[in-house]
Amino acid sequence: MNIAQIRWWSYRIPFRHSFTTAHGTLTAREGIIVQVDTVQGVSGFGEIAPLPSFSGGSLSAACSLLSALAAHLAGITLDEALALLLIWGEAGIEPAPVLYGLECALLDVAGKAKECAVSALLSPAGTVPRTAVEVNAVIGAQTTEEAVIAAREVCRNGFHSVKLKVGLPEGSGGMQEEVGRVAAVREALGPAMHLRLDANEGWTLEEAIAILTRCIPYNIQYVEQPLPALDLAGLRALRQAVPIPVAADEALHGPQSARPVLESEAADILIIKPQLAGGLRAAQMMMRLAAERGAQSVITSTIETGIGLVAALHLAAASPTVTLACGLATLPLLVDDLVMNDLAVHAGLLALPAGSGFGVMLDREAAEKYSIL
Repeated sequence: MNIAQIRWWSYRIPFRHSFTTAHGTLTAREGIIVQVDTVQGVSGFGEIAPLPSFSGGSLSAACSLLSALAAHLAGITLDEALALLLIWGEAGIEPAPVLYGLECALLDVAGKAKECAVSALLSPAGTVPRTAVEVNAVIGAQTTEEAVIAAREVCRNGFHSVKLKVGLPEGSGGMQEEVGRVAAVREALGPAMHLRLDANEGWTLEEAIAILTRCIPYNIQYVEQPLPALDLAGLRALRQAVPIPVAADEALHGPQSARPVLESEAADILIIKPQLAGGLRAAQMMMRLAAERGAQSVITSTIETGIGLVAALHLAAASPTVTLACGLATLPLLVDDLVMNDLAVHAGLLALPAGSGFGVMLDREAAEKYSIL
């Protein structure tokens, strides 16, 4: 199949409520929906959603790169385009989310042309992709009282895993309040719920050791990026100091970034954002590197809309080594997901949409409503 044209639209969608992490507060999400049309009349969709606080580049930089790369892809075959994207990824072309969005659109076309799901295209030989993936709920950095209310809501909604945003924001009550929030959320969740912490680089090594040592009784599944991304020696020291597994997040981008994390024994778990990795296949490379070192992988979103998130969902469904709940229950954070499908979480599981490709349909009315120049 040959590419006839590549089109795209930018969007800006507000959060339902401001979303706070140790990096700051988000009030809206910006990105690009990209559409690849083939000469044979088959179209596929992808999403480019830069996240500057995670070294994901800016929207303007993404638009510029997309325009340049689209010109190179016009007229060539799907296979040639997919091969080019791998070459560009290995060359370190940035921002990486542009490669992700283009690859997703091409894979969506490939799945539709072969009348199969993208998860089937990504699955290792001899394996069958899952039809649903376990996902974790997210509780943002709120007061202890608000966090407890959110935890009770998580329980009512049937989740089995929750990630609590932590860190030491300016003006907080310090370590005592931090540990108190964790304790209160654990009590609200009960003993069976998996509880993860996400500090988004918010602690020093001394703070992390002190806080996590006091959190041991609360059965923490793992702590995500407790120290600055470049402090691999500190992460390794933290792993040696406390029994709670350590996950790397901001330290990771593409496959090249995973190697020093694994070689320095800085993490038990890799938090892989396919959007920032530069593609679904780049994320698969990272998972293979992790498995070779005995580390686990978790697939998460960057709070994209429905197209980008479902692409990551297909990757998780196709990955037998991904056994922990994934961070893909983020669509309710936005006022609209830009797709026609029902992507609700049921009993802690997010089901893959039926149909070929990614199985999602763009809501063009919503895309127009939230479009920006």
